Amino acid sequence: MDLVERLPVLADVDSGLAETLAVLTERDALISRRRALRTMGTAALMTSSLKAWGCSVIPSETGGPYPGDGTNGPNVLTQSGVVRSDIRASFGASGSTVAPGTPLTVTLQLVNAGNSCAPLAGYAIYLWHCNAGGQYSLYSAGVTGENFLRGVQVTDSSGKVTFTTIFPGCYSGRWPHIHFEIYANVQQAIAGTNAVKTSQLALPESTCREVYAQTALYPSSIANLNQISLTSDNVFGNDGGVLQIPAISGSIAAGYTATLEVGIDAGASSGTALDMDQQGLTGIWYEPATSGQGFGIEIYPDLVAAGTGFAQLSWFTFDSGTAGGADKQRWYTASGSVASGGTSASLAIYLNTGGNFNAGPITSAQQVGSGTLSFTSCDSAQLTYSFSDGSGRSGVVPLTRITPNVTCSTSSARPTNADFALSGNWYDAATSGQGFFFELNPNSPVLFFAWYTYAPNGQSAGAAGQRWYTGQTTYQAGTRTFTLPVYQTTGGIFDTNTPASQSTVQVGTATVTFASCASASLMYAFTSGTNSGLSGTIALTRVGPAAMGCVG
Repeated sequence: MDLVERLPVLADVDSGLAETLAVLTERDALISRRRALRTMGTAALMTSSLKAWGCSVIPSETGGPYPGDGTNGPNVLTQSGVVRSDIRASFGASGSTVAPGTPLTVTLQLVNAGNSCAPLAGYAIYLWHCNAGGQYSLYSAGVTGENFLRGVQVTDSSGKVTFTTIFPGCYSGRWPHIHFEIYANVQQAIAGTNAVKTSQLALPESTCREVYAQTALYPSSIANLNQISLTSDNVFGNDGGVLQIPAISGSIAAGYTATLEVGIDAGASSGTALDMDQQGLTGIWYEPATSGQGFGIEIYPDLVAAGTGFAQLSWFTFDSGTAGGADKQRWYTASGSVASGGTSASLAIYLNTGGNFNAGPITSAQQVGSGTLSFTSCDSAQLTYSFSDGSGRSGVVPLTRITPNVTCSTSSARPTNADFALSGNWYDAATSGQGFFFELNPNSPVLFFAWYTYAPNGQSAGAAGQRWYTGQTTYQAGTRTFTLPVYQTTGGIFDTNTPASQSTVQVGTATVTFASCASASLMYAFTSGTNSGLSGTIALTRVGPAAMGCVG
């Protein structure tokens, strides 16, 4: 199966990059490109205070009788939609029932007690607890058909996850608590296998009494709390839960925020961990289950400052809901800073609309969500996403390279390749807000491009005016001019396994010529599809600096 069959979505590259492109025409060449990249997606780390205890390893505790992870009864982790930050409502086939209660935001920061409290990015945390009446979804009478108050999040570059939930009730025989399980990655979490740590949060007594004074909302909780203490609880009694009590602030009216540093022993640094601040991670990535949609990722090492690079991601996908024609194509971009030695980056996700194919106006990117891009190796990654555009979309996409690794390294050495160094984001400043992602992979050998653009009359069509195309051909090392077919893919659905309705057809041809490491041209001629009959030439420049080792 060739690349186009597996990843035809790759035709729209950078939407967040589109914001880059929109800014670029207003400033001077490379300086403006670097500044645009920085401002597009530099992600600020959360700065909420966390209660820390010298980076101690949090005690292991029982998952209890109602884990929902498949070890005792049903497995909610295998259900689509379990990866989410707001866990108050049931999801999927269980409906949308919202568990009532006083609002509570829980932030956990996962750190490595075996490596100087270093934050652990890319881990998955499954969190669950009872409702205000002390009932557990999936198990308790009256709520066996619900799955509320359960969800998974992936730790960001600072090791943090945040859940929006309600304050749990107190049921007979147990101190008020919240369960959580830690997994090395989201793939293991959604399979419910190989949990690294299972533990619980112990909620502070003073806050419990404030909340449980609302007896109509929390029936029996005060009476049950009066019958138990932290030292008599069968889970926290051995040490009073000293490492498991979060710092809590807030009020009944405003809701509460609970924060806790969670230490695990992930071992000392081996010195061979993947460093995300390297150009070798650049390339085309995809999830095989959703073949036909995917990502172009470019890393600009040390672009922001020494030791701080920049990640630019382009997402080629479809509208959610039902499959359709070209008007259902969608593309997004995402971007954020990456720290030297880090394996993940917090990203802002952008959408560009209001443009026309290979013509003005220049469009600007609007932020529509956030995410975390994490790497576990040179060939394995995952994107956690959460949209803030009203769609409620959130999830995790496991990613693999679609072509072999060329220059990515787990050591301090940074190999280069003259052909591969041409890979990345390119655009025409005159039509900023649309552009291309190229990968030249000598290990395949293949040239692949993803072209993100608009319909000829897309300016007034909103998101339905977006279009993307892909192209692919083989090449010989050192070649700098390529002729290749142009494809259009339709019939797919956003982050959904490839449906039978999806198809990829050739709609034209293109010739790409790299004149140097910073300039190129693309000549196109469409024979069918949205752009049937259109032809022309686009002058291209790189978005950002040329990669080390590039030979034009």
